[in-house]
Amino acid sequence: MIDMTAGSNENEQRVLQLIRSMETGTLPDTVRNLCSAEFSWENSGLPPIRGQAALFEHMAAGGFASQIPILATMTHFSADLLHIASNGPVVFTERVDHHWDEAGRDLMTPHICGVAEVRDGKILAFRDFYDVACYQQQPTAPQAGFDLGSWRASNHQA
Repeated sequence: MIDMTAGSNENEQRVLQLIRSMETGTLPDTVRNLCSAEFSWENSGLPPIRGQAALFEHMAAGGFASQIPILATMTHFSADLLHIASNGPVVFTERVDHHWDEAGRDLMTPHICGVAEVRDGKILAFRDFYDVACYQQQPTAPQAGFDLGSWRASNHQA
């Protein structure tokens, strides 16, 4: 889970809040509130998504699971933040993302270098760089006793 206290300035806090919203299931509201209308999201090996409207269309069409088959059964997301640093409007994150299914299997676990740009208090760009071999990754074994409802409750996810 993203530790919101890890950010040392407003730009880092905004970027952490965006990542945290993927964990809590509040991404659409967070994008509306924290990102510019021209917000772009780029992931290794996938076409860029340019603009909030395009992002919401992408989400309505199945999101990244529509492009990455291993994510078809994904039910929740978490991230381990390893490092965060910034230089003015540019925020760098190093993290490991986890894409989970209802049995608690980690479907895809890319080690990511993320670069975000913040302008005038809004996130303008969010780019994640990683080895696309993770798209062919073998999921982990199910977690014994995993309960998705309890996980959502403990992570404030609707």
